[in-house]
Amino acid sequence: MRTVILAGGYAKRLWPLTLSRPKPLLPVAGRPILDYLFAGMPENTVPILSVNRRFADHFSGWLSRSGYRAELVIEETRSEEEKLGAVGALAHLVERLGIDEDLLVVGGDNIFPFTLGEFVAAYSGRTLVALYRLGDRVAARRYGVAEVRDNRVVRFVEKPGDPPSDLVSTACYLFPAWILPFFSRFLREAEKGKDAPGYFLQWLLSREEIEAFVFDGPWFDIGSRDAYIRANLHFNGGRSWIASEAETPGSVIEESVVLGRARIVDSELRGCVVDEDVNLVGVELSQVIIGRGSDIRRVP
Repeated sequence: MRTVILAGGYAKRLWPLTLSRPKPLLPVAGRPILDYLFAGMPENTVPILSVNRRFADHFSGWLSRSGYRAELVIEETRSEEEKLGAVGALAHLVERLGIDEDLLVVGGDNIFPFTLGEFVAAYSGRTLVALYRLGDRVAARRYGVAEVRDNRVVRFVEKPGDPPSDLVSTACYLFPAWILPFFSRFLREAEKGKDAPGYFLQWLLSREEIEAFVFDGPWFDIGSRDAYIRANLHFNGGRSWIASEAETPGSVIEESVVLGRARIVDSELRGCVVDEDVNLVGVELSQVIIGRGSDIRRVP
C-alpha cells in the first residue's frame, strides 16, 4: 500500500495568511496541520507528499526540522490557475511513479479524530471513504454527501441541493490498485469544473462498490478563517491561541489566533487571525484576517 497526502493547493480563501506559506503548514495550537496527520500514520509508512513548486521549499524545510519521512513529489505549478486539482494530481502521481498498489489518499488540510492506522484497519479490499456525521443536512450542501446502508455507499452526490443524508465526505480515501487507472479515465470523461474527488466518487459508484467508514467527533476541514479558528480553540482548551512572543498589553482577544511576533495594544479582537509582525494599537476588529506586516492604529 502507498499513501499520498495532497498538499498542492493555494488556499485562496485564507489569503493573505496563505500567500506566503502553504495551508498544510499553518500552525494549529502551535503544531503544523501536517503534524497531526503524520502522527497518526500507520507504522513504517513513508507517504508521498504531493506539493506545488511555489511552496516546495517550505515542505522540504519542515520535513528536515520535524524528523518525519516522506517522498516529496512536486507539481510544476505556481498558481491556482495552473494547479492540477486533486484527481488530476492523483492521475499524475500514478503515472509518474508507476503506482500499482492500493492507495491511501488524504487531504493535507484535515485533522481527524481517528488515526490513519485505524482507517486502514477498516479496509476490506474495496474503495473506502471516510464519512463524517455532520448533524445538519442544510450545511451538508457544501460537501459531497453519501447515503449509506450496511456500511455500503448506495448513493453519492456532490454539493446537492437536497442532501440524502448528513454524511459528508472528508478527503480521506483508500482505493484498491485496480481503481487507479480510473483517475485518468474519469478526467477524460468529466465535465469542465466537475473533476473534484466528490464527482469522482459519484462517477465511480456506478461502476464499483464503495464502503463507508463513518465517524463523528471533532473533525476539522481547514478551508476558512472560521474553521481555522475553531481548530485552534479546540486544541487549546477553548481559549484563543496567542503565540508566546506576541505582546498584548491592555487588549481583549476572544476566539482568535495570533501567530508569532505581534504587538496588540489597547485593542479588542473577536474572531480574528493575526499574522506575524503585525502592529495594532487602539482598534476594535471582528472576524477578519490581518496580514503579515500590517500596521493599524486608531487615529486620535
